Amino acid sequence: MLEKYTLKTLIDSKIEIEIPRVQRDYAQGRMGKFEDRVRERFLDALYSAVVNHQSVTLDFVYGDVEESGKLTLLDGQQRMTTLFLLHWYAAKKERLDKNEYSFLKKFSYATRFSSRDFCKAIVENEISFDSVKLSEEIKNQSWYPYDWKNDPTIQSMLVMIDAINKKFANIEMLWNSLVKDNCISFYFLPLEKMGLSDELYIKMNSRGKPLTDFEHFKAEFLELIKEQNEELYKEFSRKIDIDWTDMLFPYRGENQIIDDEFMRYFKYVSHILSYKTLIQSRDDSIESDEFKLAKMLYSNENPESIKNLEFLKSAFDCWCEIDIDNFFNSIFYTDNYERGKTKLYLKGDETLNLFLNCCNYHGEFSENGRNRLFSLNNMLLFYAVLVYRLNSNSISEESFRRRIRIIRNLTENSQYEIREFDQYGNNQMQRLLDDVDEIIKNGNVITEDRGFNILQKEEEKRKLEWLPDNLSYQDELFQLEDNALLKGTVSIIGLENPDNFSRFSVLFEQCNKDLINRALLCIGDYSQNLGWRTQLGVESRDSVWFDLFHPTKQRNDGGRFLNTSKILNQLLSGIPKDCTDYSEILERSISDYLSKENLVFDWRYYFIKYKEMRYDSYGMYWWNDKIKKPYEVLIMHTEKALNGRNWNVFAYTIFKMHPERFELENYAYQGDKLRIKGKNISVEIFNDRFVIFEGENQPEEFIIEQQDGIDKEDRISVIYEKLKQLF
Repeated sequence: MLEKYTLKTLIDSKIEIEIPRVQRDYAQGRMGKFEDRVRERFLDALYSAVVNHQSVTLDFVYGDVEESGKLTLLDGQQRMTTLFLLHWYAAKKERLDKNEYSFLKKFSYATRFSSRDFCKAIVENEISFDSVKLSEEIKNQSWYPYDWKNDPTIQSMLVMIDAINKKFANIEMLWNSLVKDNCISFYFLPLEKMGLSDELYIKMNSRGKPLTDFEHFKAEFLELIKEQNEELYKEFSRKIDIDWTDMLFPYRGENQIIDDEFMRYFKYVSHILSYKTLIQSRDDSIESDEFKLAKMLYSNENPESIKNLEFLKSAFDCWCEIDIDNFFNSIFYTDNYERGKTKLYLKGDETLNLFLNCCNYHGEFSENGRNRLFSLNNMLLFYAVLVYRLNSNSISEESFRRRIRIIRNLTENSQYEIREFDQYGNNQMQRLLDDVDEIIKNGNVITEDRGFNILQKEEEKRKLEWLPDNLSYQDELFQLEDNALLKGTVSIIGLENPDNFSRFSVLFEQCNKDLINRALLCIGDYSQNLGWRTQLGVESRDSVWFDLFHPTKQRNDGGRFLNTSKILNQLLSGIPKDCTDYSEILERSISDYLSKENLVFDWRYYFIKYKEMRYDSYGMYWWNDKIKKPYEVLIMHTEKALNGRNWNVFAYTIFKMHPERFELENYAYQGDKLRIKGKNISVEIFNDRFVIFEGENQPEEFIIEQQDGIDKEDRISVIYEKLKQLF
C-alpha cells in the first residue's frame, strides 16, 4: 500500500533533502575489507538493475519532514548519497542540460560545511571525463580547495565516484534508466508515522554498535539457507550460536571470541568443496571472499547447495563432543618414535592439532604474500583426517592409523604434484583429494600417473602387499619411514633389505655425515647426476641427503639412484647386528681403504683423503667428462649454476691446506688458477698435467704419471712439492 519513490521523485516532492549533523560521515566510500565488499555488492545490485532493465527496491528510507517541506534524512543516508552520486555521474557523463538535473542541487549535507559545499560544487561545475580516475580530475579543479582532503565524507565520495566510473563507464542511456525507467526505487516514511520521537531515534542511531564482519556474514549466510530450507536454517542458526561456538571456544583468539577461527574453518571446508565440485581450471581460481564463496556453494544458485550444506554441517559437527587435542595426540607424534602413531614434521607455530592449525592459519599468507601459512600439504593431510571423522562408523581406528601414514608419506613426497593446477591449467587439487578419499575410505592406492607422485604411490602399494607377510618388521619399517632424511620414502633401502631398516636410523643418528660420505666412497661412486651436475653428500646440510635418498626420474637417469641404494645397503650390511659404535666401523673401513697396498689414486681417493675436496655446501660438482677426464672437476659453490664461485677441486684443496702460501683471487667459469702469494707465479691443473706460469717466461708443463688414465701417485703431493721449490 506504500508509495515507491525514486531519488528524483522524492527530491521533487520536497523543498530540500539534508543529511543532519547527528548523522555520521558518508561511509560507503571508505577504504577497508568490509567497506570494499559493501560498496562492490551495492554497486553490483544497481548495475544489474540498469543492465537487465529490472526494478530494484532499496527498502525503507525515513526522516523528519518540516512544515516547509524540508526533509531531514534520519535513515538511508548511505543509500541516498550513493544514488545522488550515481545520478550526478550519469548527468555529467551524458552532458545533459543543467535544467534536467537541477534537482540534485536540493541534496545537501549539514554534517560539515565542506561536505555541503562539495555536493553543490560538483553539480554546478563540469569535468572532462578524460582521466581514468575521476577523483584526480576533481581534485585538480580550481574550485576544489586543498583543505577538503580533511573531510572524510568528501574523501569517501571521491572513492565512490571512481568505483561508479569503473562499474558504469560503458553503460549508455544511464540517465534514462534512473530517471525515466525508474529502475531503482525505495519506500519513504516520515518519522512521525513510525511512532518514534526525534530524541529516541537519535539515541538509537548514534549509540548503535556496528556489526562485525562475522556478524554481517552470519546474517547473510543464514539468509541464503532460509531461502531454501526453513528447518535447515533453524538448525544452522542454533549450531552456529551454541554447538559450534562451544566447540571452537577453547581455540578462541586473543580477542576472546571465535569469529576468526570460525571463518577460517568455514573457508577451509568451502575451499575443499570448491576444489571437488567447482574449480575446473586456472581461469576459475579459488574464491577468497567468504560472501561470494557462500553464494557460490550454498545459495539456490547452486543445484548441489543442500548437499553442500549437509557436508558443511557434518564437517563442523564431527569435532563436537570429542577432546580434539587428545584425538590428534593419539594419532601423531613429533619426537621419538611411538608405536601406532605417525610422525609429523612441524614448522614454526604448528601443532599436532591440525584442526587448530587450520583455524589459526587457513587462508593466511606470510608477510611476503607468497607462502600459505596452512599449506596445501596440510590441507590434504587434514582432509584425510576429516574424511575419517565423517566416516568413523565405517572405518576402523586401526585401518585409519595405517592409511593416514600413507597420506603422510604421499604429501611429504609429492613436491611437484601438490599444487592447485597442473601445467595445463587443470584442477590438480581435485585429483589429489580423490586420491585421499580412495585411500582413507577404501584403503586403495590407485597407481595412476596423476594426483600424488606416481613413484611414491607405487612404493606405498608395494608396502601394503609386503607387510602382511613381514609383520615382524612393521615397527622397523614405520620407524624408518619417520626418519627425517626419508619422510616416508624407503626406496633407498628397499623392502628386500629389511635387516638394514634399523641400521639406517642408527647410522645417521650416531655418525658424522662427512664420515658416512667417505665410507660410502670407499665402497664405490655413489654420486647422482642431475643433468650436467653431479651430487655427493655433505656434512651439514640434511636437505642434500634427503634429495639423494628420494627417487625421481631425473635422479635415476642411468640407474644412479639404484647405484646409490646398492652402495648404501652394502655399507649397512657390513655393520654387525650387535654393533654399538657405528663410527668406529666406518673409521676403520676408511683407514683400511687408504692403507691398502694396491691403493688406486682415482678421483674417489682424493675425495676420501682430503676434507677440503668435500665442499660443505650443496655437494655439487661439475665434470666436463667424468670418464675421459676424471681429474678435471670443479667445486660448485651454488646448487644450480656455474656463473658464481667455482674452483678446480685440486687447486682449491692446495689453497685451503696452505692458505699462508697460496690464494685464489678470482672465481672463473673454468675455475681459477692457484697463485703463490707475493710472487707472479701461478699454476693451472689439468687431467694429466699441471702448468706453471712465471711472469713473462714461457709456461712450464709437468706431466702427472698415469696408468690407464689413473694417477700413479698422489698429485696433491706432487704439485705441492714442485711449488715448494718456488717459494
